[in-house]
Amino acid sequence: MAELLSKRANRALDIPEFLVRYLLEVSANSYDPTDHPNGIVNLGTIENKTCEDIWLKKVEELAPLIAEKSSLYYYNLTGFEILRQNIGKFLATKFGLPEPLDPQKIVLLDGVTAVLNAIALSIADEGDAILCPIPTYGRILNDIEEVAGARFYKVPMFKECGTGDAAELQISAIEEYYNKAVDEGLTVKGVILCNPQNPTGKVYSKGDIFSLLDFCASKKIHAVIDEIYALSCYDKPQFTSVLQCEIPDPSRTHFLWGFSKDLSLSGFRCGMIYSENTRLLDYVRKVSMFCSIPAPVQIILNAIISDTEWLDTVYFPTYQKRQRQHFEIASDGLEKIGIPFYRGTAGSYIWMNLTKYLPHKTSEEELALFHKFLQGGVYLCPGKEMFSPFPGWFRLTFTTYKDHVKEGLKRMEKVLSTLLIPKSTL
Repeated sequence: MAELLSKRANRALDIPEFLVRYLLEVSANSYDPTDHPNGIVNLGTIENKTCEDIWLKKVEELAPLIAEKSSLYYYNLTGFEILRQNIGKFLATKFGLPEPLDPQKIVLLDGVTAVLNAIALSIADEGDAILCPIPTYGRILNDIEEVAGARFYKVPMFKECGTGDAAELQISAIEEYYNKAVDEGLTVKGVILCNPQNPTGKVYSKGDIFSLLDFCASKKIHAVIDEIYALSCYDKPQFTSVLQCEIPDPSRTHFLWGFSKDLSLSGFRCGMIYSENTRLLDYVRKVSMFCSIPAPVQIILNAIISDTEWLDTVYFPTYQKRQRQHFEIASDGLEKIGIPFYRGTAGSYIWMNLTKYLPHKTSEEELALFHKFLQGGVYLCPGKEMFSPFPGWFRLTFTTYKDHVKEGLKRMEKVLSTLLIPKSTL
């Protein structure tokens, strides 16, 4: 059947799609304590459900706003002017910037996935490399390879060590793999960095970010900084945005953010890019025709992001309190089971170490453990899908419903209790 499609389409179909596959599979058999107690508990997909009650109330309150004629017709596909203005004001306030972000330097698309795809198309030709420290969010590979055909080039950045920070940003490693890619005959066009980091929850310092920007400037490559968890810190150190840094090469530095994580609205599909590169923005505007955000959604998002009093007095205090509570439930549960994990300070997840249950520390054993969990009624994201350099690490999402976190931990413990731990790991 491959001959019926283009090479481009066949290439995209050959790229594995783990996260979406299991989201759909688990959603079709999802756990509910009353209606479907034998379903699968989803601790593998990152969604923020901690404030579902107040969001449903807020959206119900705002729903009548879409019953107006502007919802029915064509509009500025790069994002409503008023919405871009209010996002610029909102982020400037949250990051302590001296003035709002220029709305003319913001483009809105239907999710950060679409933004990454557009960036890859704009900065890289087919086969060009974009470096990415790993482990990282697994779909970045899909986002830059499936359509643009750029090459996701892994830079191992996590260390299994007893002392020090296992997830520290190592510019020396980025330079090493930059040189390695060049030696392989590749053209390196940029670096993508998630900050806060997914899956570790590491928050990089201002010095870390500047070091990366300085390296990218020295090589004349793009720095793409994805800050989708910027407002989701639950412990110190507090977050520093790239927008708060001195930027040595503004035309090659691009800031990404969205509504899915910090604002719990993954179903609304809104991501943004802010950049000083007018030529790049012109291209992103051009492709916005393919991935624009529906007008009714933008009307509601604008009402939300402009209601700073509600955000500051209702949503964020509630979110921060509940996020911390959910983290403590998950971390205390893992400690009770005897599972070590990386001590991140942001995000919706915990990066946990289950290597002691893998006798030979292989990817095959990790996959087998993943399926044991699934058969035991809990979905956890295996490290291989986050490009972990070491088999046996898993990501656990704790911002789902509180009772789901507790039930998932019980099911984890039950599965692990059936496994023998090799003596060499005791």
